[in-house]
Amino acid sequence: MKAFLAAALLAASVPASAQAVPSARIGALLEGSPAELGTVPPLSSIPVPEAAPAADAPAPEALPSVVPAGLYATLKAPDAQTLSMLTSRIPGLDAAKVRVLPPAAADAMFGAAADRGESPLDFFTDSAFRGDEVYYIAQADIQAVFSRYEIRVLTSPSGVAKDKKPYAMQALVLGGGAVYALYDRDKFDFDNPLFPDHSYRSASVVSQRIQGPGDVAVDGIWVHAGPFTPRITRVVKLSATEGRVETSMGDRTRPVTPIVRR
Repeated sequence: MKAFLAAALLAASVPASAQAVPSARIGALLEGSPAELGTVPPLSSIPVPEAAPAADAPAPEALPSVVPAGLYATLKAPDAQTLSMLTSRIPGLDAAKVRVLPPAAADAMFGAAADRGESPLDFFTDSAFRGDEVYYIAQADIQAVFSRYEIRVLTSPSGVAKDKKPYAMQALVLGGGAVYALYDRDKFDFDNPLFPDHSYRSASVVSQRIQGPGDVAVDGIWVHAGPFTPRITRVVKLSATEGRVETSMGDRTRPVTPIVRR
């Protein structure tokens, strides 16, 4: 509708007579321009510029994966109880593909991202996580990683909710084309000190479906904005320093910051 109105206003601002001037007449006028303006080349000789990339196109992928080649083949599957918990909470998860990511391997991956200056959006949309391989990080290891690195994401690893009760991320699952954060509570409201402008609401499972490098479709998290609580639907990287957060009620451009060691 906005695009239609903009087009209508643009058309209305140009007199009908101007819109009706044929290109041949414009060419004749230019070719017959006064001498003081210099020689104006025919319109047909002016090259057409190449189309610019889409405004929301993520930066092209230039770096190799933070996941070392061959790592997946060395990892073990979770125990049966853990697999049962994961598959019961993540619809469609292929249990046969899940592997436990040890603390040292997780630390090395986040360390590699920090060394490259990658943002969390770069990391969580890594090429390895867009494939079939699935990596599981346990609760204690999540806490360890977030204590060693500043990872500016809305999905806080733990804290105290607005109702004064604690919450914690029980599992982080990366791969198979998505990222899942599993919490021990559902529909809890919380503050995130890294994003102090608003407070937020989280479901027990926050999913981020990877749509490409620097681009995720989000489900399971809301933002409190005055009297409204829109659902966050997408986060996309626009440039090295900016990203766009899309919600059910509008969009907002936010800074993109790299993962750093604490």
